[in-house]
Amino acid sequence: MSGDLKVFVVGRSSAASDADIRLPASEDTVGRRHLEITLGNSGNCHIVDLGSRNGTFIRTGPGWKRVSQAAVGFEDAIRIGDHVSTVGQLLALRREQPRPAPRKNVTEKPAKPAVARSPRRNPLTGVIE
Repeated sequence: MSGDLKVFVVGRSSAASDADIRLPASEDTVGRRHLEITLGNSGNCHIVDLGSRNGTFIRTGPGWKRVSQAAVGFEDAIRIGDHVSTVGQLLALRREQPRPAPRKNVTEKPAKPAVARSPRRNPLTGVIE
């Protein structure tokens, strides 16, 4: 895979969340891993619903259209469950969120092996990676 794609997972903030962009825990219509945003170097952007219960929608005129994946612009309105935002606002939120403090190496316990992420479908090519 080329190194020019960046992928971010959007989800509800919780102890079990491994989302890159975390929405408030009060957003109970947002799943822990609700949506994936893929950004390319050329400025293109795709969103992919990760099988959420409450869906992902894009604004089409006066209404909303449910999508499983779609190409969107940074200022296009998207709805994640009941949370309305834009990709640009979500990415800005990611920059504002505190980063976890680096972990200290503890010699008494062996390090846990890294957990492999589940395969994802590339929205640009459709290939499972």
